[in-house]
Amino acid sequence: MNEVLFRKIERLKEEIYYMEANRTKFLKGIHVSIDIKKIVERSVYLCAEISLDIADIVIAIKGIPKPSTYSDSLYKLGDYKIIPKNFAYKFVYIAGLRNFLAHDYQIETTNELKRFLKSGIDDIKRFIGYVEKL
Repeated sequence: MNEVLFRKIERLKEEIYYMEANRTKFLKGIHVSIDIKKIVERSVYLCAEISLDIADIVIAIKGIPKPSTYSDSLYKLGDYKIIPKNFAYKFVYIAGLRNFLAHDYQIETTNELKRFLKSGIDDIKRFIGYVEKL
């Protein structure tokens, strides 16, 4: 496996491990603690950003035409059968989530963060599983 890709996957696994280990605390405290909310925002952002970095690395390794957007990266992984197309098209939400957190649209993020803690972690784990099989 490409060294850069390997390191990105390992870093993503670390973040997922941290979020899983603290998921209950995060879900209980996200509404009452600004510290917890900020920690979760950063962790979710890192998961999204690293996942998209991984998608771009895989695209480069496979010689697939360069994507024009973060979403396009994931669509291409599905279209070129690098990961299952139905998963890629579902997982594309991670690009929007990344942008949502990165650009601070002055919109409340708590519900999106809770949704990620409840189901997004499993999506990231599936994504890692597909990439590791390459």
